[in-house]
Amino acid sequence: MTTTIVSFLLTSLAAGVLGGVAMEGVLWLIGRAGWAKADMIVALGSLLTKSRERAWHVGAVVHILSAIGFAMIYTTLMLALGYTKMPISMMLGAGVGFLHGLVVSLALVWIVAERHPLEEFNEAGLAIGLSHIVGHVVYGAVIGVVVGLSPI
Repeated sequence: MTTTIVSFLLTSLAAGVLGGVAMEGVLWLIGRAGWAKADMIVALGSLLTKSRERAWHVGAVVHILSAIGFAMIYTTLMLALGYTKMPISMMLGAGVGFLHGLVVSLALVWIVAERHPLEEFNEAGLAIGLSHIVGHVVYGAVIGVVVGLSPI
């Protein structure tokens, strides 16, 4: 029993960190390509701090903790459904990531943007929404790969 819990926690930790980094990498690439301003870490941090000062640090901590927490949820779902082997775990992760990204994107576009304390984040259009969906699909797929390769 203890081995199972430790395996679950380590898998979720690794999946969350790797998935969060992959998601940020995708959002960075989208921003770098000029398709959308998708700096989620600064946007999240400044939403909490109400300024750009320390926004990156606060946003990074909140984002990585959230990535690990959501990885625990994704992993629990995969275990409950019995989809813990590749490639089905990756496909399920990507699908759940799509749904997760859809909810986040709708919240960003409809709720968060108009209430954000920094003017640069007050508009979130289709490109921002789509970039966050893509980021979450990648996050979910990485979670699925880690779970599929783990011993749980």
